Amino acid sequence: MLTGLVPLTVLVAACGDGATTRKAAADTAALAAGPQCVSPDTTPVGLAVRAFITTATPTPQRYLSAAGTDSAVPDDGFKVLQDKGPTYFYSSDPKAQAQIKAKLASVGPYASLLVVYRGKTETDNGNTVTVSLGGHYVGGEHDGKDAPTRQFTVRCDTTGWRLADTASTRSP
Repeated sequence: MLTGLVPLTVLVAACGDGATTRKAAADTAALAAGPQCVSPDTTPVGLAVRAFITTATPTPQRYLSAAGTDSAVPDDGFKVLQDKGPTYFYSSDPKAQAQIKAKLASVGPYASLLVVYRGKTETDNGNTVTVSLGGHYVGGEHDGKDAPTRQFTVRCDTTGWRLADTASTRSP
């Protein structure tokens, strides 16, 4: 009776549905492609914005982003600004700028930093991103003070996006 069971066991083992083999092949392909950083909570722009504002001097207590321009901080970076403190949109219209300066003055003498997005470049199949940010202070005693343009290199590794390097350049 046992002799008939052995060939049947071998036959069943050889005739799997292939799902395990396909999953193993997909896992191997994913490892070969490199790490995957797809968390909406941690992005290269978000990490760069956080590093930019936390190292700015003087320490900003309010934040501004250019409204409706290519210099506006992208949504993921804007969320970081909102999480760190009061955040306002800053217009290119001089009349609107005067209004926002008056609003900032009316709520207190806090350092207000306009964060200017200067773009990003991706390398290494998108696993390395360099984000450029700059800006200047608006209103109060630091009005017009430059926040030099800096490049933040962010890399994807097995644990997610990580700030790798920072470089300063002269503002244009």
